[in-house]
Amino acid sequence: MNTFCTMKWFVICFLLMVPLIVNGQTYIREGKGDYNTVIATWDGKYLRQGKGNYSTVLYTLTDKYIRQGKGDYNTVLATWDGKYLRQGKGDYNTVLYTWDGKYIRQGKGDYNTVLYTFDGKYVRQGKGDYNTVLYTISGEMPIEILLFSLL
Repeated sequence: MNTFCTMKWFVICFLLMVPLIVNGQTYIREGKGDYNTVIATWDGKYLRQGKGNYSTVLYTLTDKYIRQGKGDYNTVLATWDGKYLRQGKGDYNTVLYTWDGKYIRQGKGDYNTVLYTFDGKYVRQGKGDYNTVLYTISGEMPIEILLFSLL
């Protein structure tokens, strides 16, 4: 009987926590630290200015496009193919940044100048794991949104 009550309590707690987990937000914070000023909030589709669900929407992520403001049909600002962030809409437009899994490079190329290093939590200036931390990312965020929003 005691095991049944424990299991019942666990199921009730889990069901109450699901909305919080599903609606979790990711924050981009200034500098190094989980309690620094929030610059932007990511909720899975929209990047919003500052902290909160009701702040101004800066960008919308739809398929492989980053769009201006809130809307699936707004102006396309950038195209993402998994490695290159291109200006505007199109797979052959000018490459703004290259992503190789750790380094954000200027333009198209695996040997171009490294602008930033990203390790999954910290965005650092230049190439190096011990350089100055510019931003702290608390949670999961698509790299294309990070690339476009911070650069």
